Amino acid sequence: MSIESVVGWANNLKRNLWWRHALRLAAEKGELGGDDLRLLLNVAKMECGLEERDESFESYIAPLVLTGFGEEKYAVKLTSISHVNNVSALVSNASLQFQDEGLTAVYGDNGSGKSSYAKILKNACLTRGSTPRILPNIYSDQTGTASAEIAITIVDSRQNIAWESTDAPHEDLKAIRIFDNTSAAHYISDEDSIDYKPAGMKLLSQLMRTCEFVRSESEREKRPYLEANPLPKFKPGGCALALVSSLSDKTEQQAIDAICLSKEEEKSIPVLKEELIKLKTSTPEQLRKSYRDNYKELQPLFGHINKLKGKLGQERFDAIKSAYDDFKTKQGAAEIARKQAIEGSDISGICSPEWRVMWAHVQKFVQAHNFALAFPPAEGEPCPTCLQPISEESAEKLKSFNDYLQDKTQIEANKAKRIFDTYIADLKRLSFDLKPYEFILGKIGDFKKEIADGIKELNSSFEIIRNNLIKEEPDFSQIKVEFNALEWIGGQIVSLKLKEESVKTNADLEKQVAELTNKIEELEERKIFTASKQNVLKEIERLKMVALFGALTQTCQSGTITTQTSAIAKIGAIGNIEEAFHAELQKLGFRNFNVSTETRGSRGKQMLRFSLTDKTNGIVDVASEGEQKCVALAGFLAELTVDERKSAIIFDDPINSLDHKWRRKFAERIAEEALHRQVILFTHDMPFLIMLEEATNRAKSKYNAISIAKRGKLSGYPMAEPPWDVKSTADRVKELNLIMPELKSHEDNDEVEAYEHMARFTYNRMRETWERLVEEWLLKKVVERFGRGVKTQSLRDVVHKGGITAEDYDTIDAGMSKCSTFMYGHDQAPELSDGVPNYAEVQGDLDALKEYFKQLKKRRS
Repeated sequence: MSIESVVGWANNLKRNLWWRHALRLAAEKGELGGDDLRLLLNVAKMECGLEERDESFESYIAPLVLTGFGEEKYAVKLTSISHVNNVSALVSNASLQFQDEGLTAVYGDNGSGKSSYAKILKNACLTRGSTPRILPNIYSDQTGTASAEIAITIVDSRQNIAWESTDAPHEDLKAIRIFDNTSAAHYISDEDSIDYKPAGMKLLSQLMRTCEFVRSESEREKRPYLEANPLPKFKPGGCALALVSSLSDKTEQQAIDAICLSKEEEKSIPVLKEELIKLKTSTPEQLRKSYRDNYKELQPLFGHINKLKGKLGQERFDAIKSAYDDFKTKQGAAEIARKQAIEGSDISGICSPEWRVMWAHVQKFVQAHNFALAFPPAEGEPCPTCLQPISEESAEKLKSFNDYLQDKTQIEANKAKRIFDTYIADLKRLSFDLKPYEFILGKIGDFKKEIADGIKELNSSFEIIRNNLIKEEPDFSQIKVEFNALEWIGGQIVSLKLKEESVKTNADLEKQVAELTNKIEELEERKIFTASKQNVLKEIERLKMVALFGALTQTCQSGTITTQTSAIAKIGAIGNIEEAFHAELQKLGFRNFNVSTETRGSRGKQMLRFSLTDKTNGIVDVASEGEQKCVALAGFLAELTVDERKSAIIFDDPINSLDHKWRRKFAERIAEEALHRQVILFTHDMPFLIMLEEATNRAKSKYNAISIAKRGKLSGYPMAEPPWDVKSTADRVKELNLIMPELKSHEDNDEVEAYEHMARFTYNRMRETWERLVEEWLLKKVVERFGRGVKTQSLRDVVHKGGITAEDYDTIDAGMSKCSTFMYGHDQAPELSDGVPNYAEVQGDLDALKEYFKQLKKRRS
């Protein structure tokens, strides 16, 4: 089937993914409306980046799943619709039943609920056309999702499907096809001709129509962006002109910012101009001296701050902290040794710094004047301080003191302390006085106040750090330090030295003048560019919009659509469709039309085109509405034939606005189709209902007419019989027999008002039965109320099968006169009215009708 190839092609698209939703909507609605086209325009814009993608975008570009268009697996028949809820005023506890074979004609007057049942099926089954919206009962407070139980039969197996309008498509239900006025238009092209398009080509033609709409809207919306934003003219060779000349939708913000002047660069322009004047009015010798004097003025201040950085910068700060941490760690270990050495001593301060000084002096005294004595003194030797002999215990203590002083931990602690103390002593010698540098700081401040302030702040920060470190307990809190000012001074010194080197000769000076001139011109150009930055950005945005609209237009290129259309033609689908289509037109009476296939790849259009045999007129000039609708019906049935589909088909008032000739053609073709599949037809047209019954009789297909009625505020009550107006005499007699027991009940129960109402209704029905008897049996349908003419051939039966006698006239006249006396609508003078007959008399009148009917049938048979 051509539509399957379209689905496969669309799902393999790598770009132009919005086409999928266009095809999806075309499959659902047939003809895309204005709202559909605008939605698809928005989806295309989302894909191209012209609009922000909303939460529905992914569903728009999702792969196509056109349920019901695939190959039919098995025939599906519609069995019933029941348990309807929230669908107009349809009753919920009724069941509309359909016969499995042949044609089921469902008749309903306006407001009966016929259209509401049809809407359920159009939403649940497959309609090539717009799907009608289902509304709840406007007279009821109850709201909710439309739902129903739809019973189907598949290979003698019944399935009950709980359908809701919000459900995803049900594959088996979508196997059932529906044909109505809106779907009829789906089979006809929207060009100025009557062309039939196979399903796949119809989708592609709608896609092409959408592409044309999107292209047109894209060009219209792009127009405001075609005029460029005004930009200054720049001199050749500069970076500003180079960038402006190459502006595109790909130009990045960083490229713009790179050319724009910074505040510092803008402030440097007058300084550079002064420098240029100086270059032009000085000799090389004068310039070198000026540069040299300038950097020599800066060097003392630079040296001062740089020295502080060396003493208090992060590297030295970390070294001091490390020395302090090392000292504290080793001092802790030495303290443990000291406590062990003085354990048990009653004298405070032993092993303190003062004590160690004393100990060193005593040791020096002994070793200088009493070298024969040991130090510390051994047991029995005199104490150098008290001259008393040393006891064993004292000798051990003196030895432990000496061992402590010789212990490695104490030595290391002393060493670490000396290192830390050296750092602190060095810091205490630092000066933070800026008075010697006030003159140069003033000059710097006149040129760049922020640099002078930065130097002062840096000096102050270093002083805070130093003060924290020389506290009794050092404070190693981190202080944020900015070196920008110091780096600027260093840069100035380097720059001045380079300048000094660069003007040794007149040639060097001329070169400097030229370079500085170019630099100033470049800065001036960039200053102009900076002032125009917003316009430049607007121009980039404009170029982006133009590019995006260009990309949107590119998605409307028809080449791939045309290729796909041609592919459908090449696989044989066109030939098969044409053959089946031609056969259907012949069945519907298109004897003078030839069908030719025009295979052309023009903007994706491909169709079967009609032409009149040996006529110069185009078919569009002479084809009637009936002929156009026949084209649609032929297309509908041809596709069923080519796709070998056997599932049920449903018609909803397919003959609206057609004359009786085209109605008869439709009736005959539908009756013939009922020989091969289940056919269901909804109609409110009584003559068409009779045509269907006659056509099914001729075609020998099964026929069942049922009706739908409205009762009170609710509609959709099904009756398993045709409407009264098309019932035969025999069926009307059966219905009269069913009325009589209820009439007898009213009389037996003395229900006077109810009895009179039903009795008059019964006489109404009885009179209409007499009338039907005259049409059907007395006159053998020579003339009928819903007939299309006079059947003169039937006069033979009237004449040769009993004729019409005076007794016929008397019997019929008496029966109809009696009915007219008591039926509703017959106005009698009050004095002539004797009330309605009793039950026995009514039954007698009905028996008389039945007896005459029996005798007349016998005569006419």
